[in-house]
Amino acid sequence: MTNSWTMTRRWAGILIAMMMIAVPASAAIITQNFMRADVTVDGACFTKTAGADDASTSGFLTFNGGATIQDTSGTVQLIQETMSVSGFAGDRLIYTSAVLFNNDCPTEIEVTFVSENDPADGLAVDPAVVTGLFWDDVDITLYLAANGSPSGIPGVSGDWQAMMSILGGTVTDQIGSVTILPSTSRRMAVVVDTDDGVDTSASGTLRWTAQATNP
Repeated sequence: MTNSWTMTRRWAGILIAMMMIAVPASAAIITQNFMRADVTVDGACFTKTAGADDASTSGFLTFNGGATIQDTSGTVQLIQETMSVSGFAGDRLIYTSAVLFNNDCPTEIEVTFVSENDPADGLAVDPAVVTGLFWDDVDITLYLAANGSPSGIPGVSGDWQAMMSILGGTVTDQIGSVTILPSTSRRMAVVVDTDDGVDTSASGTLRWTAQATNP
């Protein structure tokens, strides 16, 4: 019995040693599931077009819906609608139809404004690009109409939802959201408060993303 037990232990030791040599300590079992994505492209259904103020303000507000920038890869052209807005020193200027937000999607969408860096700059710059002390003297608030025929005055009363602002140089985004039904549009309003002592040679840039999600 003693010899049999000794031989068994010997062979077990040999077997364990062989296993340790054949299978490294860091070895792992890898399972691969193979997948494929077929990508197609359709026309955009959430779009922006010029509001009534673009044509009626003699250049104080202009909208360009065809401007493009490159993404961070430098190969893809993205649309970046641009808007030029003027304020008057010592006044509050309210544009009630700066841009139209259009929902041509088959379902309703919920729109929020998110401050963004410029993709053309590799997402490396602050969303509010300041020249001089401009944002110390100019406050801007962006609104969306809560329905197709909003009442009241943005920032004062009525059917207007504040979406984003830069007040005293501080950007606040995602203040609220507005639901847009299919085949309808909502007006964006811009309220510009300008200090009487503003440096009229200065300017500033504010960037944001209009983000639409299915509620």
